[in-house]
Amino acid sequence: MLSKGEAAALLSLINAHHGNAQWDDVQLDAFYSELRSDITAVEAREAVRRFYADNSTGRWCGSGDINGIVRKLRNGAKPSEAQIGRECERLGLVEDQAWLYRRQRMMGRSSDESRQVALAARDPLRLPPAKPKRRREGGGFNPGLGVALDEVLATRRPAES
Repeated sequence: MLSKGEAAALLSLINAHHGNAQWDDVQLDAFYSELRSDITAVEAREAVRRFYADNSTGRWCGSGDINGIVRKLRNGAKPSEAQIGRECERLGLVEDQAWLYRRQRMMGRSSDESRQVALAARDPLRLPPAKPKRRREGGGFNPGLGVALDEVLATRRPAES
């Protein structure tokens, strides 16, 4: 979701912390390709801000640092198991609906979206009914057809007529 122009602005922001160092197209391409594909510009700027707020080593912020900080931010925004359990109780969800609700919440969906998915699903764990097997007539190999079993299995050659 981050455009290449936004990645360039982000790289300029990082370089501003190190004496306004200049970047070139190769550096931008490498930086842009290493960032998570689902990262937003707001998340990336917040990650850079947090990196330099806590950075006492003088180390440069890289794409891996940004990816890691964004991952921590997103995981921190997810509800705990206990909170999800309380939400399920409040919404009156039981068994399969609660499982589906919990799954949607852990995937990052909001409480309202998760509730709609859980309530709209008929039965998320139900398998379709098994199709009946076709019954064969005759019960297997029929020697009345004029062919011996070992001829079918190619262990004996058919008789010459």
